[in-house]
Amino acid sequence: MTALTPHRSIKGFTLFETLVVLVITSLMGAVLMQGFGIILATRLSVSNTISNLQDVVLNQNIAVDPLRGILPDYRNNPNTFRGQARMLSGQTLRPLLSAPGAPTAFKMTLDYDSGRNLTTLVYEEPGRSKAELARWPGSSQSFKYRDLTGNWESVWPPPASTSQTPWLIWIDTGPTLTPLIASLAGPHDRVTRLQDAPFSLGGVPLGN
Repeated sequence: MTALTPHRSIKGFTLFETLVVLVITSLMGAVLMQGFGIILATRLSVSNTISNLQDVVLNQNIAVDPLRGILPDYRNNPNTFRGQARMLSGQTLRPLLSAPGAPTAFKMTLDYDSGRNLTTLVYEEPGRSKAELARWPGSSQSFKYRDLTGNWESVWPPPASTSQTPWLIWIDTGPTLTPLIASLAGPHDRVTRLQDAPFSLGGVPLGN
């Protein structure tokens, strides 16, 4: 008598189950790829924003750095500080085109190009090529000056001031943009020399 072998049923995935798994896997892959794409786009956007902010901060620092180092000159010398609404000049210990540390004559102007409706901040030193530091739309940009107390002035020195240089210089970059304000770190007047005194002995100025 022959023994009967037990029947083993072979189980596996049906076609429907396989299709369901493939569909779910495809959906998960699509969701993951979309999320990964969003992460990459966000990372690129944040990176560009940081880079733009760094450029803005760098440009702002470059624009105001010579102003922070402004140094007064002896009265009636050519490098005594003078300021107007669209131009200022004097000497600085923080020049952009020469080695820092030595008093260097400089001038900054706001030049308006009506064809492009742009105002350019131009920096100059004697014997050097002009440098363009920044550009802003419109023509309303100006320099403003302030003493230790008082109001912002469009011309320096104002009649009531006794110091040669202002305490603050404001570059008004336009109605919709952040202004640039520099605080002058050095002294605001030179010690008077004997030859600068308004009196003399025997017709000869003191100190000569």
